[in-house]
Amino acid sequence: MASSGPENLTSAPPTEMSADKRHAVLKGNCHCGRHRFEYKLPVDRKLQDEAVKCSCRLCFLKGYIWLPVRESTPSEGELIWTQNDGELIKNSSPVMNNEFCGNCGTGMTATHFFGPLKDRPLVNLRAIQGVDIFFLDSVVKTINIKEELPHEPLSLRSSDVLYNGSCFCRKVQVELLRHEQAWEVKEDNCSSCVRDAYVGIYPTKEYVRIPEEAYNQTFEYRYNSKGNGIRHCSSCGVMVFMTVDGPPGLEEMLGRLKEQNPERYEQMKKMVDANLSLQPLNLRTLEMVDWEEMYVRRVVRSDVGTAGYVLAEN
Repeated sequence: MASSGPENLTSAPPTEMSADKRHAVLKGNCHCGRHRFEYKLPVDRKLQDEAVKCSCRLCFLKGYIWLPVRESTPSEGELIWTQNDGELIKNSSPVMNNEFCGNCGTGMTATHFFGPLKDRPLVNLRAIQGVDIFFLDSVVKTINIKEELPHEPLSLRSSDVLYNGSCFCRKVQVELLRHEQAWEVKEDNCSSCVRDAYVGIYPTKEYVRIPEEAYNQTFEYRYNSKGNGIRHCSSCGVMVFMTVDGPPGLEEMLGRLKEQNPERYEQMKKMVDANLSLQPLNLRTLEMVDWEEMYVRRVVRSDVGTAGYVLAEN
């Protein structure tokens, strides 16, 4: 069943820090807006100094960038929930508990079981509005954690498989097949991709195997009448792949265009067919990938921003 995005959008929420005497107030939310919060950061602190990444597999798969939540130390940020429409889905791994929205999949909070972040409440910086995620992702420090149960890659089932892919709990698995040319790898800073930490690799459908069970173990999120469905694991919340169907009314639109402008129709049909042939995958979920080679050297970043993304008023 598909989840839905914001509806009845009336005004854009503030995307800049509004400071009081002691704190800068940052507003955050899951993508669909069911869960919203304010994070109060002391004015003498900077996000890039407070934020931290963790090297554990789950944090990597979800691209988490954490901000500490104050318990008793005034110098840490304070988290105030301003809207909770239903409970967040709770997932526990050998490393941490984390919570995510069951409608749009945005990861929100976590607590680690060991390491430097042990027992510290954390909130996902990627859910905060208006942050420069490309900059922050490149400068925040990473805490290395040695996991008690090291990740063992899945075995390749046949010689035509280049990479296996899976969510953290492995209930959702995919296979990317070998191809003579390198597939395009892209990342942008739109409101959805930032929250999912999505780094997309774009093979065509004949080079991807997605078993029916993978669809059964995911929930789909769509918004703004887009023709793409975003698939997250229902258990661990990791975004693994997209479904590409085209926007509603596509066939009718093409039919009208064919009658009115046959030449333009041929051009548009070619573009549509090319897009519909794609099977986007989350690069983070592919095992045994040379991350330095694929992400640092090959990824094409697009500064598309969040223009047009608005939430309904509370």
